[in-house]
Amino acid sequence: MAVNCGVSFGLCAVRVTKVDATGVAVGGAGNSYVTDKPISLGLSPNIEAGNTFSLRSGCGCSIARFKSNDIFNWFEFTFADGALEPDMMALMLGADTIIDAGDHVGMQFGGALGCDEDEPAVGLEFWTKHIVGSAQDATYPWVHWVFPKTVWQLGDNTAEEDFLQTALSGFSRSNLLWGSGPWGDGPPDGSDVVEGAFWKTDVDPPAATCATGTVTPGS
Repeated sequence: MAVNCGVSFGLCAVRVTKVDATGVAVGGAGNSYVTDKPISLGLSPNIEAGNTFSLRSGCGCSIARFKSNDIFNWFEFTFADGALEPDMMALMLGADTIIDAGDHVGMQFGGALGCDEDEPAVGLEFWTKHIVGSAQDATYPWVHWVFPKTVWQLGDNTAEEDFLQTALSGFSRSNLLWGSGPWGDGPPDGSDVVEGAFWKTDVDPPAATCATGTVTPGS
């Protein structure tokens, strides 16, 4: 059956899920976060250009030329959030939150990792609208994007006479153990996501609560 060839629009929700060093979603409370306040998320594939070879005769004429395949390395991300959400930042950066009477009000900045420490990592998902013509598609109103293991650092942040948009930068790693994800809303054909994926869907984005959530791995 043909599917409407609509376009992706906006950035409506972002979900991060803590994964361990092997890439498995970490179960339990405090290991996920959903925000409905993202501003932008830049996605750039890191491509290593293939080697080029050229053979010329002594008269300068071409005898043979060849270019080996380009190599995909990973995706690189730039993320801007419209709110200051320390719980989400702490998950993405592997940092500790600052608590006041039970409220998570801030975050400690981290230093360099020790040689024997595992890098903090999260599965990254986001949702965009699927637009056909001038409206959301009735059959598949959303596009669900997944990158099953990502590593993050603070980006360039500026405090000025304007709203501070929290900036982070990151990159992806392959994840053979994410499967179809721990949330029961993975690819509709049940396939595993290793590098990244997107699909049109009628499953609504998860609700944002301005607090961490509990992960029950199911993949």
